[in-house]
Amino acid sequence: MGVRGSREGGRQTRRALLDAATGLFLAQGVGVSVAQIAAAADAYPNQVTYYFGSKESLFVEAACAAVLRAGQAAEDAAAHADTVRDYTEQLVGSLLGPAAPSVELFTSAMLLAGRKPELRQRITDTLRTLHVRGEAALLRTLVRTGWKLRTDIDVEAKAFWSAIFGLVIQKAATGESFGYSLEEAVAVIFAGLQIPDTVLDTALGSAS
Repeated sequence: MGVRGSREGGRQTRRALLDAATGLFLAQGVGVSVAQIAAAADAYPNQVTYYFGSKESLFVEAACAAVLRAGQAAEDAAAHADTVRDYTEQLVGSLLGPAAPSVELFTSAMLLAGRKPELRQRITDTLRTLHVRGEAALLRTLVRTGWKLRTDIDVEAKAFWSAIFGLVIQKAATGESFGYSLEEAVAVIFAGLQIPDTVLDTALGSAS
C-alpha cells in the first residue's frame, strides 16, 4: 500500500472511530470504554490514542461535531417557517427535542474541558462557530423584519446558546418533571430580546 492509500485508510479508521464513539457517547455518556469504541469501529484500542490522543479528546471532538450538527439541523427545521413566531418555536423545539442529546453531550464536554485545559481550544472554537451561525440566523429573521435589536447581535447569539445549554441541562436533570412548554421555553430563551407580537407574527416570506 502506497502513502496515499495509507493516508486514506487512516482517515477511514479515524472516521470510523469518531462515528462509533459519537453513537456510544450519545447513548451512554463519557463512561464508555476505549475497548467498546474500538470494537464498535472494528479497530484496535491503541488506535484511539494514535488518532485522538486520549478518550477524553475523542469525547470532546465527538461532542463538538454533534452540537454543530444539532445547530444546523435546528436551522434546517426552521428554514420554512411562515412567521418569526413559527421560526423561534421550530428552532427551540428542535434543540430541546430531537437535538437535545447532542446539546447535552456538548455541555458535558464543556465541563470536562474545565478540568483539562488542553481540551479547551476545541470547545472555544466550537462555541465561536455556534455564535457566528447564530448571528447569521438572527440577521435572516428578526433583523430583516425591520425590528432593531437592543444590544449587539453577537451578544444576542451568545445569550441564545447560553439559554439553550441551561434548559437542556435542566431537562436532562429533571426528566418528565421538566415542566416547560415549548412556548415557555421560547419565552425564556428570547426573554432578553423582548420581541413584540408584531414582530413575532411577521410573515417571513414577505419580510423585506
